[in-house]
Amino acid sequence: MKYVIIYGSTRKGSTYNCVQILINKLRDYSEIETAEFWLPKEMPEHCRGCFNCILQGEENCPHISSTSPLIEAMLKADGIILASPVYGLDVSGAMKTFIDHTCYLWMSHRPNEEMFTKVGFVLSTAAGTGTRRTNKTMKNALSYMGVKRIYSFGSSVAASNWTDVKPETKAKIKQQLSRKADNFYCASQSRRQLRNRLYTRLFYLMMRKMIRGYQEENLDKQYWQGKGWLEKKSPF
Repeated sequence: MKYVIIYGSTRKGSTYNCVQILINKLRDYSEIETAEFWLPKEMPEHCRGCFNCILQGEENCPHISSTSPLIEAMLKADGIILASPVYGLDVSGAMKTFIDHTCYLWMSHRPNEEMFTKVGFVLSTAAGTGTRRTNKTMKNALSYMGVKRIYSFGSSVAASNWTDVKPETKAKIKQQLSRKADNFYCASQSRRQLRNRLYTRLFYLMMRKMIRGYQEENLDKQYWQGKGWLEKKSPF
């Protein structure tokens, strides 16, 4: 099994340690491969909003050298883990930059059919509040890419450092993550047999109807035509 982990911070604090609990639990089941990416170190440039990826093709993104390794790792993985500490009641700026760079993969543009077979996990921690909103941002990004199942975990640890987190809080986190790891691993193992969510199928049908009306030179329409998705063929 292959898992890709994208961290929204290079700081090895509570979020990082929670990911390690999750990964170590997954290793209890079988031997797994992990690929880790640290933001903003491995994606230092903010999205310019140039629309090159959407209007001209993702290969024309000025930051293609940074985006390609992360996206390729996601496409090769069985499971995708997005982890971000809460910054200003939402994802870190680095995680938001990653999401901005991957919008062309959303179903409203040019989704990769491999993403329709993936299982995701979003994870966040905060000294105070904001984990629900942070996880929702990351979950939405994976949902718009068509990911089949998405699990989430958030914890308000009441500390700015993992070493200061109370032992009873750590024990509770480990217990909760262990249960979620069970479901995440089972879904990852059987990901190609899982039924796509109703949300995904309805979103796909809505976009198919909309894209049919685009002008012929539109890149998204050409992509969907090439896949046969504007006719009867379906990626599901």
